[in-house]
Amino acid sequence: MTIFWTTEHVNALAPDAASLKSGRALAVASKWQTLGQADGILWGEIKGSGSTPYRTAIEQATPSFKCSCPSRKFPCKHGLGLALVYTAQPDALTQTEFPDWVAEWVNKRVQKQAAKASTEPVDEATLKKREKAQEKRREARSDKVSTGVAELQTWLYDQVRQGLSQSVMDSRAWDKMAARMIDAQAPALARRLQRCAEARFSGDAWQEKLLSEVAYLHLLLAAYSRREELSPDLQADIAAYIGETTNKTDLLEQAGVIDNWLVVGQAIEEQDAMRIQRTWLIGTQQTRYALLLDFAVANQAMTLRPPVGSVINAELVFYAGSWASRALLKQDNGAVSVTPDLSAFMSIPAIFQAFQTQLALSPWLSQYPCAVNAVIPVRHNEQWLLVDRDLMTLPLKIPDSKGWHLLAFSGGHPVSVFGEWNGETLLPLTVFNEQLGGSVERL
Repeated sequence: MTIFWTTEHVNALAPDAASLKSGRALAVASKWQTLGQADGILWGEIKGSGSTPYRTAIEQATPSFKCSCPSRKFPCKHGLGLALVYTAQPDALTQTEFPDWVAEWVNKRVQKQAAKASTEPVDEATLKKREKAQEKRREARSDKVSTGVAELQTWLYDQVRQGLSQSVMDSRAWDKMAARMIDAQAPALARRLQRCAEARFSGDAWQEKLLSEVAYLHLLLAAYSRREELSPDLQADIAAYIGETTNKTDLLEQAGVIDNWLVVGQAIEEQDAMRIQRTWLIGTQQTRYALLLDFAVANQAMTLRPPVGSVINAELVFYAGSWASRALLKQDNGAVSVTPDLSAFMSIPAIFQAFQTQLALSPWLSQYPCAVNAVIPVRHNEQWLLVDRDLMTLPLKIPDSKGWHLLAFSGGHPVSVFGEWNGETLLPLTVFNEQLGGSVERL
């Protein structure tokens, strides 16, 4: 498996801003007494407050960190500092033989993984018992979700009948119903209710935005109530938008799609004390989008993905749905040294047409990958836009500072931009400037 390390990836691993700041202060090779790398393991020793140096090691693939310092943060500032030294100066890690303390740590990890893999075979009776218990849990969860959906439908009817202006005054009611959806094992519905609550304070047009969010929920709940009448793809869509999960092990047993995948965008956001990483790829042979989703809670390390602009040969398996884009990486065959192929990037009218076509198939779609070519960033009436040669525009959801950065990178010339379109605005993630030799900038 190809292991990619960039400064952005290391930043995403930091448990908090203070740790990252301290780690950056240690990201100088000369501050480390020893530095080494071999077989996907990084290590180093750095002077601490005691008489002996702190020993820090990183296993890149997982990634996993070890440090002899007393910090309870994971990774600690020493782990972040070592990782940042590697991203900036990989040649500075000159040692290639494991010291004893690194070899001991590596051996313990290998033994633990071997013990975990060597499970005793399970007899047929036990397998049937497990399958029966699993089926019972699925039925119990389905009953919980159905009860929660019915309760939410009644509650939404009451809100609309009483008038949405009445609901604006009672924040506790929205929070309480969102908590109820969590209990009903429908977490995605809870997040949509939070969006409804936020729409109440979205400015002069709050009524329109709130009604739109309520209508979205109503349509989803109505579809769930008659899901057995719908196609398997739509049933998969509804399950995903409700918050049901798919067994990854079963999914990875399916045959995947092998292609050279161009990494066109990556974003990390925080949601309910969880960090969510979205990595978008386009298959250069099949022109198919793929979305890799990674999650990290508290101090958990985020999965490292290839940097934007890189191309990997890989096999991906896709989740079911009317527009199957979310995928799992089944087999990574390594990086491909080719110039990024931007032929899948489209004009603004073609983007609108593709979005409308998909929206007709899945009306709950609220995040659509948008790869647009030959556009110039323009600031007009305090709003950033992408403008093509026919003066067609795409409004951007971007802070002023990033807007100016985008304009500077383009030099006022046409560029290709990848982002996420929500039907109203585009969140730009990456800009490709072919006039600068195929330069790529992550926003």
